[in-house]
Amino acid sequence: MKIVISVLFCAVILLPVTGTGAEVAKVLPVDQAPVLRDVVRGPDGTLDQAPNQVNGLFSDLGCDICTSGVQVLAENFVVSTAGMGYDLDQVILWGGYYPNDVPVVAPFDFYIYPDVGGLPAAAPACHFVGIMPTSDTLTGLVLFGVSEHLMQFDFTPCNLADGTYWLKLFTNTGLGTDDFFWETGVLDPVNGVAGSLWGTEEYPAAWNIDSGTDLSVQITGTTVPVELQSFSIE
Repeated sequence: MKIVISVLFCAVILLPVTGTGAEVAKVLPVDQAPVLRDVVRGPDGTLDQAPNQVNGLFSDLGCDICTSGVQVLAENFVVSTAGMGYDLDQVILWGGYYPNDVPVVAPFDFYIYPDVGGLPAAAPACHFVGIMPTSDTLTGLVLFGVSEHLMQFDFTPCNLADGTYWLKLFTNTGLGTDDFFWETGVLDPVNGVAGSLWGTEEYPAAWNIDSGTDLSVQITGTTVPVELQSFSIE
């Protein structure tokens, strides 16, 4: 069951379930003026979903606010390079630490799964475990009473063929501390796919579909160059 925290009244509110019979643990949206921001699209096949300040969903193995103590999220995207594929090497995301605005220094885990029937495949195409941010910058915006963080992560390139994929990411702040939330975002009309997933295990045996929520993230890849065979004429 999703637990929603009211920032205004410090009360726990239970909201009705929509669609899946379960609810994702998230920060309750507050009445604040939206800030429109553009995320510059990279030169190759990328996902660009700017943050929208609407809400934040927890993706944390040590989530005090989550009913099970664990919640992980996954966002889907499309690689479209006319058959060349690309090397994923960077992820940028927006989020924060709720409810006391006290960041917890802890690594993140990233898994990229091929899509199978609208869900992640059993085995990842690649994964990066125990990754610390290359940079973690405060944007100056305050969301739900806490600071918005812009986090950049750089990886050893992961080659992805054209197709649809899921990015699962989470951290572990530990129980008794602030919980990390991943901010919601604006669907990328080019390489985005509407909706996201959430589960209550590190490796969810069953995913819950949130068809109305997209997450703020930029995934960057370098298109793999085509190798041309050379010929000589005698």
